[in-house]
Order: sequence, then structure tokens, then C-alpha cells
Amino acid sequence: MKIISPFIIACLLTFFQTGCSKKPATIQEPAETPGEVTAVGVADNTNPSTKIIGASGGTVSSNDGKISIAIPQGALNSDQTISIQRISNTNPMGLHNGYRITPHNIVFTKPVTITFRYTEKDVVGTVPEAFGIAYQNNEGVWKAINSTTVNKNLMLVSVETTHFSDWTFFKSFELTSSAAVLPVNGVAQLELISDANFLLAALEKAERPIGKRQNMTALFIKGWSLAGAGKLSPNQQKATYTAPATVPSSPNPVAISVNIDLNQRGKFVVLTHIKISNDGEISVRVGGGDWFTQEASPAVKLADNYYILADSDGDEKGRYITVRWQGAGNGTFAYKSPLVNIGTHVQYLITGGPNYNCAYTTPANEFVASGGGVTITSLGETDGFVTGTFVITPSGTGDFLSAGPTVEGKFRVRKSW
Repeated sequence: MKIISPFIIACLLTFFQTGCSKKPATIQEPAETPGEVTAVGVADNTNPSTKIIGASGGTVSSNDGKISIAIPQGALNSDQTISIQRISNTNPMGLHNGYRITPHNIVFTKPVTITFRYTEKDVVGTVPEAFGIAYQNNEGVWKAINSTTVNKNLMLVSVETTHFSDWTFFKSFELTSSAAVLPVNGVAQLELISDANFLLAALEKAERPIGKRQNMTALFIKGWSLAGAGKLSPNQQKATYTAPATVPSSPNPVAISVNIDLNQRGKFVVLTHIKISNDGEISVRVGGGDWFTQEASPAVKLADNYYILADSDGDEKGRYITVRWQGAGNGTFAYKSPLVNIGTHVQYLITGGPNYNCAYTTPANEFVASGGGVTITSLGETDGFVTGTFVITPSGTGDFLSAGPTVEGKFRVRKSW
């Protein structure tokens, strides 16, 4: 015999009492969409971490300390060489690097535990409950393990599995901003992003396919808020923030938050900050991806026709940029040979991620300067701001500075001389 839920009874009573001709809305289980097929991650030339583990069990960690594997006693019947190789992260919602854990054909008699470590910077724009761990299957689809354990005190995320593959740490939803710092009257675009299948984590399934990266359904968004000066113009999953005409004294940075209600997954507030500064900003993007803008320190004159500028000690997500150039006035200045110390040079470092340089190793094992250079459009003669752009193509990345993606940048920073 079927049991009628209290929700349906309440709806029927309302129908007969009001004579309403419309059927009550029903809460439907989210439909699963095909997972996003992505390329296989590429090893970044760092040395893998390896360890021989046998029937007594043991633990192996990556060389960067971001991921560890705990193998219990009795999970293996014989000695096995376990390896963790850092790779590029092709998960649509991926965070930092991916990791190739081998051997892939190994079979455990007991589940092993895979644990990722996160930082406070990783929580910017999201919440720990949004973190997950996923592996890539043979079809190229990332499969998230739904039974994820989050330890907020130790900042650890763990899952159990009986197989090895390529694994990544990811965020199932996040608030993104086109800028972490803005000049007065500057504009930033904000979006609430999720993967197409993120609500399936609340269902009683062992795993779910990670769908394409997209705007979160507007139904779940309950309101945007701004704490601080400026103007916030929300439009469902997106918002535009316009900085005030003067640098505010407090609060600065301003805080922008979104209230979301994800039904079974809970209610959350996601938060990001934007600093208003007249010192200047620097923006960078990799491989034609999204631009990231952060506050920059004033440009410094090191010697005649030799200058340097940098971000102001990184941003909330641990991105650091340094730009040096040698040349008179405005113009484009090519990168120095990597065999000399003084000259035009750009470096972009992502904490816990790749490091991009303006020199790379060719297939013939030659270490050469990248193409592109630093272009100066103004040395601040009229307004006191140095402006320009840079391009690195190809960039050098990884421990051996192999040829990597093109890196582009633009800057407007106050001059100090």
C-alpha cells in the first residue's frame, strides 16, 4: 500500500478549500545529464612520489603534500609500487593540479582512503561543503564520489575507493569575480558557477558524472548582498559591481555575497572580496582563459632604463606576478636570454599549481627565451601610472620548464620615481 506524504495531503486540502484549478508544483529529483568528456591530464615533469606498500598497509603522499593515500592492512596481498604523479587538471570544476595514481589495474580487497588538503584561499568564493574528489573514467568523464568526508578543522577532504586512476580535487559550485582589485569607478563581473550535475551529490548514489561548467540555476539563488561602498547590480546568477568614485576607508575590501538554497544539500552563503585601490592593478590569463586581476605595488626604477613591477604580495588564491623590463621609453622589449641575469623577464606563479616563465626548454633540449615581450604604452608622464601589456609564447612550465601555454598580461600601476 502506498503512503501519501504530508506534502501531498496539504496540497489536496488547499485545493479543495480554495477551489484552485492549478495543480500544485512538485519537487522533482534532478535529472542526470551526460558528464563532460575532457582530455586526459598531462604530467608536468615533476618527479613522482613512489613507495612500496605490502600486506601490512601504509601511506604515500605526493611530493607537494596536497594528496595522500592511506592503504589499510590487508588491502593488498603482495608488495606493490604505488606512485603519485602530478598532472594538469582537466576536471571542469577542478582546483589546482590533478594526480595520476598508479598502478591503474590494481585491485584492493579493502577500500583505501584518498585525502586532499585545502587552504583558506581555496574557500574564497565557495564553502567547504562544496569540495569534492573525482576520478576520470575510461571515457574521459570525471566521476565525483558522493560520500565525501570534509574535516573543516584540519582542512581535509577524503573519499574511499577500491581502484586507482587520475584523481582531482574540485569545487561543485563557486562565486567567481573578474577582479580581486579595482580602481575607483572600476567594474567587475561576478557569476555563480556550478557543474550541470552538482545537485546529484544529495542523492543516494555512490558517484555522479561531473557535467559542464555553467551558471547555477537561478531557482537556487535567494539574494545578493554588498557590504561596503559601490554599487551592486544583480541579475539572477550574475552581478555587476561598480567601485565608488573614491577609495573607501572602511570596509575595504568590500564583501559581495550570495545566499543560495540547495534543498537537500543545505543553505549556504558564498562570499568574495574586492579591494578598491588607486595604486594600480595587474591582470593575467593563461591559454586564452579567464582574466584574473589583482592589486599591484608601484613600479620601481632599478637603474637607468631598467624597471620592475609586481603584485602586492599575491592575491587570495596565491597568484604572484613579477614583471621586469629593460629599455628606454615606450615600446616592446623582448625577453632576455635565460643565460644572463639582467634584462626583460616575466614570471607568473600559482601557489600549489604551475609556474610560468619567459624561458622554456625546446624538444632539442635547448634552453631559450620565449617569444613575445613586455610592451610599455606609458611611463606615467601625465597621470603618474605606468601602463602596458606582456605576452609569453610559449611559456616555460614545470620543473624542467617545458613549452607550455601562452600567458598574457596587462597592467596599470603607479610609478614610484
